[in-house]
Amino acid sequence: MENSITTGQKNTATFIHLSVFTQFIFPLGNFIAPLLIWAALKRDSIFVDNHGRRALNFQMSTFVYAIGIVLISIPFIIYQIINIVDTQGYFDLDTQFDHFVLPNAAASGLIITALVFGLLLLALFVVTLFSVISAAMSASNGEDYKYPLTINFLKPRSVSTVDSASDSSTEVS
Repeated sequence: MENSITTGQKNTATFIHLSVFTQFIFPLGNFIAPLLIWAALKRDSIFVDNHGRRALNFQMSTFVYAIGIVLISIPFIIYQIINIVDTQGYFDLDTQFDHFVLPNAAASGLIITALVFGLLLLALFVVTLFSVISAAMSASNGEDYKYPLTINFLKPRSVSTVDSASDSSTEVS
């Protein structure tokens, strides 16, 4: 990393991480806002560039994981619906929930399946929330932060690659 990280660079990196919360204001804000800030200011500092890359990598990774959870849940839900149709000859959840306390056995599997995959998505959301806050705190302190469970779509730059790119002479190794 650079020897001197300015307060402006720390603030920019922090804002990149916190800008993912714009997803609650407009759709895909967790991709668009950090991308715009990072694209505009990545040339100013390796610190800002790496934090922007890591923030975008994490958002893309969590998107892939969420899509994966949903795609994996679809066959399980279809299987549960087929079980309900097999037991009563048609699909009607109204009759499955006639009992106030417990639904019929066929609908219980559907409820459990939905709860399990819903809890997985909730756990992913909680990990995302805490990771983004931790990354913002690290950026404000001038430290690097590596998000958990991240796929590196955009490789973070190292100081050696920046130094060798700025040299006028090239070495062949």
